[in-house]
Amino acid sequence: MKHIFLTFFLVVVLPLSLDARRNGEGFFIGLGSGGSHYYDNGLSSDFGASKDDISGTLKYYMGYKYDHEITLEGSVTSYGIYEFRKDGEQIERLEPLSFSIALNYGTDLVHNQLRPFVILGGGGLWLKPSENTLYSEEIFFSLHYGAGLLLTPRFLHGLGFRMAYEGDWSRFNSSSAVKAVGKSAYDNTFGSLYLGIQYKF
Repeated sequence: MKHIFLTFFLVVVLPLSLDARRNGEGFFIGLGSGGSHYYDNGLSSDFGASKDDISGTLKYYMGYKYDHEITLEGSVTSYGIYEFRKDGEQIERLEPLSFSIALNYGTDLVHNQLRPFVILGGGGLWLKPSENTLYSEEIFFSLHYGAGLLLTPRFLHGLGFRMAYEGDWSRFNSSSAVKAVGKSAYDNTFGSLYLGIQYKF
């Protein structure tokens, strides 16, 4: 019986414990790409304009995993390009960029290879307007949030794959031209569904 227990420990328990240690704390970096969307809370329709999405999202992220639940991470997210047209002419072009620091909370499952998580934090959202037609400011505080799933197969030794939805919410003051026909401020929501690849040292 002792030999059976020892064999079980060496073959099953010990590799899992070493794997748990390897997938525990450490620094990681990642790159993600996917689709994006922008909800302007009715600003474009109030101003009589149409909005076109030109490209998707690109995300860079890095952080430190403290244990099997808590991770602190920072990210830079490009939400693509959005063009606004009125009477057939382009009146604005936005290239929104998000900078955030967030807490990533999750649980390691399936021998620490599968990790569902949620993200909550804050940062800044820079609209990068070309004309300053719609808003009276370019950058403002944003609430960063999201949820996703991380897959880290142990045979890849630190390489992981991430699928997640993340977004930024902020409130921007509208320009004088928009105020004349709409509201003085509009909520903005930018979101992205992306696939990422990362490496944990």
